[in-house]
Amino acid sequence: MSRLALKNGDDHPEAAKKHLSHAEALSKAGYPDGAAYLAGYVVECSLKSVMLLQTNAPNPKWRGKDGHDLPKLHSDFIDLTTLAGSKIGRYVSTAVKSLPRAAILAWNPEMRYRAPSIGHTEAANWVDHARLVYSETVGKMILDGVI
Repeated sequence: MSRLALKNGDDHPEAAKKHLSHAEALSKAGYPDGAAYLAGYVVECSLKSVMLLQTNAPNPKWRGKDGHDLPKLHSDFIDLTTLAGSKIGRYVSTAVKSLPRAAILAWNPEMRYRAPSIGHTEAANWVDHARLVYSETVGKMILDGVI
């Protein structure tokens, strides 16, 4: 359990780690739909982890459909980094800055209802991008000892 675990049991850093491990395994095993689906959750949970570090509380907008909107989460993330006294600027890396141009922003949880939803190459790219976002956010937070 991370230091950012919520009272309801949600633990975004741990969820990001779990989803990344599963996405990598599914990609390696040749299951692109599952790999891509979980890669999106890696990015979502990684961004939310850093945002929790800044705010100490989840944003009510993180619930429901808005909580899975990667472009909106990214925008909210960037907004938080511009606040005076922001403690999360260190986690705005190249991979995080490039998210608006990344194909993974096409992700949405409804893709679980489509089969097939994505090809092997594109899914592998999504997993690679998710891995970078994770390592440059949650990974750095672990190394810094903040979670």
